[in-house]
Amino acid sequence: MTRRGYFLRLAISVIIDLCDFTFGRIPILGTVEDGVGGIVATALWGRAGLVYFWELIDVTDQIDGFVPTATLIGLYVGWREGHIGRRARPAPLETN
Repeated sequence: MTRRGYFLRLAISVIIDLCDFTFGRIPILGTVEDGVGGIVATALWGRAGLVYFWELIDVTDQIDGFVPTATLIGLYVGWREGHIGRRARPAPLETN
């Protein structure tokens, strides 16, 4: 993933969390948003995005809106891949 692609995905994750914080307060809509957000987070971040589905556990849809799960997943993947922080990217393998 390119650096530009990473930050585009991170922006989408922030939008998902903002929608969860605002529209996620409506009882049925919040549960639907958590399911759709989990699918989108998994499509954006791969297996790390599966963590987003923990938000379906909160049936009241009130507590999970205060935890920006999609953004945290994006920051973790960005740190792991070297897009943020001082962590160096692994050197590419040479093929001769």
